[in-house]
Amino acid sequence: MGALPFSKLKQELETYYQRYHRLEYRRGDPVEVVWEYSKLEDQEVAGLWAALFAWGRRSVALSKVKKLLEVVSPSPFWALFEGYCLEVEWRHRTWSPQDIKMLWERLITLYRREGSLANFFWKRRSDWESAIAEFQSLIGAPPLHRHIGHLRQGSASKRILLWLRWMVRRDEIDPGPWEGFSSRVLFVPIDVHVNEWALARNLLSRRIPSWKSVIQLTDFFRQLCPEDPLRYDFALVTAGIHRSFAPCSAEKVCGFSSFCLE
Repeated sequence: MGALPFSKLKQELETYYQRYHRLEYRRGDPVEVVWEYSKLEDQEVAGLWAALFAWGRRSVALSKVKKLLEVVSPSPFWALFEGYCLEVEWRHRTWSPQDIKMLWERLITLYRREGSLANFFWKRRSDWESAIAEFQSLIGAPPLHRHIGHLRQGSASKRILLWLRWMVRRDEIDPGPWEGFSSRVLFVPIDVHVNEWALARNLLSRRIPSWKSVIQLTDFFRQLCPEDPLRYDFALVTAGIHRSFAPCSAEKVCGFSSFCLE
């Protein structure tokens, strides 16, 4: 492993971080939904739905999650805890009204058992991968796997990992309402922009993201920043949205044999 290629990658990511990891770019991002609530219990519920709806055009995803949260206002947490019967008549991408109702009902069951989603993950914080897999199993069913992912079947589980970033990291971008959790346990949510950047630099060996890709790329980012492997995630996604990726010759940049294409 050469030091120079490693330093080039870190320098590129730091450039994106300084340019894009800023409050002005948070506006219009789905994470803004979390910031609209002041209480932890509401932030985790609103954030979960915002992350699960976060695909396709941002403006559409934001309008749909806000439409959902209006139905359970002013507190999505209390609506869940009191067993509010959620009924909607609209769709969002592949989300059907039946899918939305099914997930809501499964969350009601989980809240009555655990008290909060933070409590669920706190009890299982020593094995974050298993915690994610168990969470997906408890709130999932065959019709919901395409929305929430299925880690044990190899899914990259992007939306759940994005939500966990919002819940655990704390800075001007990520509200981090969950107290006591370490950012170092987080896994990279591989969206289309992160995937494009990583493939161009031979940091991933598979074009279609899987859980193996998540492990592979997270290991790389943990080398760059062990205490905060998702430090560059928001900036990297935003750079991709703005088409700001620097041109890359993989042969010149990638010096990590364990990450290069076979």
